[in-house]
Amino acid sequence: MTLLAAITNPTPTPAAGHLVLTPGGAPPTPTASALPTPIPPTVWSLTPADPALATAASSLATSLSSDALTVARFRTLLASFLGALSKSLSLPPPSANLPLAVRTAAPYLPATLASLVGSSAARLAEHDVVLALAESRVIPHPQSDLISSLADAARPDLVCAVLLQAADLRSSELLAALRCFLSPASEDAYDAMVRVKGRWKDAALLAVNKCKDKAAGKKENAVARRAATLLMMGHDGFTSPEVCLHYLLASRTADCVDSVVLAAAVSELDGGEVAGLMRYLAKWIEKYWRFPEARPCPEAKGMLGLEQCENVPSLGAVTRAMGLVLDQHFSHLVLNAELRKELCAAEVMVKELAVEAESSGPILDLLGPYAASCMRNSVICLLW
Repeated sequence: MTLLAAITNPTPTPAAGHLVLTPGGAPPTPTASALPTPIPPTVWSLTPADPALATAASSLATSLSSDALTVARFRTLLASFLGALSKSLSLPPPSANLPLAVRTAAPYLPATLASLVGSSAARLAEHDVVLALAESRVIPHPQSDLISSLADAARPDLVCAVLLQAADLRSSELLAALRCFLSPASEDAYDAMVRVKGRWKDAALLAVNKCKDKAAGKKENAVARRAATLLMMGHDGFTSPEVCLHYLLASRTADCVDSVVLAAAVSELDGGEVAGLMRYLAKWIEKYWRFPEARPCPEAKGMLGLEQCENVPSLGAVTRAMGLVLDQHFSHLVLNAELRKELCAAEVMVKELAVEAESSGPILDLLGPYAASCMRNSVICLLW
């Protein structure tokens, strides 16, 4: 019987094997298998919190805040807490190698406690623990002194690792990171930056070799080509300190490049640091002008293991940062004859990108915040 017939004829003769719809009638009785068997609340329950774990976490946090904390005491306390955590969660016993134990337990560490552990480790020069936490990405909200401690210890490579997964930073932390990269404090710091650039070179060569691999599939080859372009852009023509700046502009912190937070940090830079930052940003403008086909390649990390592709600053981040620097240091830039060629060249390239992007809305939107800066650049060129 059709639905229309059931509505117009409330008392039809039921046909064998067919369900009769009667308006106002009670629903059919479900069969035994129609509904799942209910589970009474007495059968299941949540495991109660382990008081020993809470006590161990509280004791660790209190001890790490002590000014009398030593390296030996720190390692003992951290190893003891990781043991209590593993026991409470029924995990295998932690390794005697403390950094390895930290990496294993990282997914279960509370963010607040992980941040405190990282700050204490940096203060005590236990940089292997800081690296383990940073690579595990469990300190998105680092303590305010973490970046400055790493910068003072001539470890810009660890500053890069922290920036890579930082969700938000204070202006003092951004300033410490900028000065760490723009004004290397020692030869050791510069050597660490050279190692960071070396990793970019290795990744770029790996991407190039993937492009040449005839056994690779079509999709993998296309991803390798896009990754090779990005890594080449981020490596060629940049100094080692400038490569480290990639991590700042490409991190999640880059979302605040046009906010008062980064503006406050940039305003504290001296003349030499401002000139270095402007030259760095002008290089990126030139790279995107020369390679307009460059696009983000998030698949490269999972498919090819090229995580450096995530650290390539976008055109939007670069243009917003350049506009912000011009806003904060316009008078200094007007009087600095050394930056004349760089700024005038960047102005020409941005205008050409804007013209080419008239039929590409998203790119034009990225260049929008830089429009006022282009006008100021024109004024600077005229003044010179």
